[in-house]
Amino acid sequence: MVEVLMETQEIMGRLDVLEDALKQLRELLTPVAVPREVGKETEHPYIEQVPDILSGEPIIKGTRTPVRAIVEHWKFGDSPEEIARQLPHLRLAQIFDALSYYDDHREEIERYIALNRVPVNG
Repeated sequence: MVEVLMETQEIMGRLDVLEDALKQLRELLTPVAVPREVGKETEHPYIEQVPDILSGEPIIKGTRTPVRAIVEHWKFGDSPEEIARQLPHLRLAQIFDALSYYDDHREEIERYIALNRVPVNG
């Protein structure tokens, strides 16, 4: 009987050690939320400017997609629906808001388009 009691106590001690190790492992594996820098709000609900993303260029909120990318698709003749098919992470409302932002801030977006134009060697 004493032997069974000692074995039970040894097993309980080992279980305590395992539970502590499991708790530490869970803490290590729990994803740590990295705070995202809050962007500068604009008058457009889906557009923001975050200093750490594309140096503050206007983007679709919660993405790294610049407004200029949507505008360039549109200038090449893609409809908003076609842009949504080509950029499936965006919703149609976001695309329309980007085009509306462009209409309100043409000079700014045209400047970003010019800055990001790939030179053609010819």
